[in-house]
Amino acid sequence: MNFIIRIIDTINGWVGRIVGFLLIPLVLITAFEVFMRYIVQKPTIWSWDLNIQIFAAIVMLGGGYTMQHKGHVVVDVLVINMKPKHRAILDLFTSVFFFLGIIVLLFGGWEMAMLSFAARETMPTIWAPPYYTMKMMIPIGAFLVLLQGISQFLKNIILVFSLNKKE
Repeated sequence: MNFIIRIIDTINGWVGRIVGFLLIPLVLITAFEVFMRYIVQKPTIWSWDLNIQIFAAIVMLGGGYTMQHKGHVVVDVLVINMKPKHRAILDLFTSVFFFLGIIVLLFGGWEMAMLSFAARETMPTIWAPPYYTMKMMIPIGAFLVLLQGISQFLKNIILVFSLNKKE
């Protein structure tokens, strides 16, 4: 189990670090657009569309990394004072809802991306870049989150059954 956890955590760790570098072009394109719009007074037709696509890639592909580092919003009012083992037991029971939801997102996102690709869908803007590239990020991102959910599930099993020798 630890081998599977390490593989999944490594994959999401690398994807998260690589995707983080997309913030650089996002900021540069935004700065360029602000310069062109307010200083030169000739806004571009492409910068907003490209920023949307880069941001979508950051959000979708960074989901597993965020989950790995416990960066998602959690309402922990009921569980904040629980012992780690009790929290892990609760997480194991509630993981059913997580897996159902993420599998729906994975297959629904895949279907939507394939329909978009088949239609060669473009963004409804003047520049009209392809939409299907951005929509493909949904199932890929859902898959990465699913993997991280499996990793977290296995970590909880180890904790609950004290299979980890560190305890």
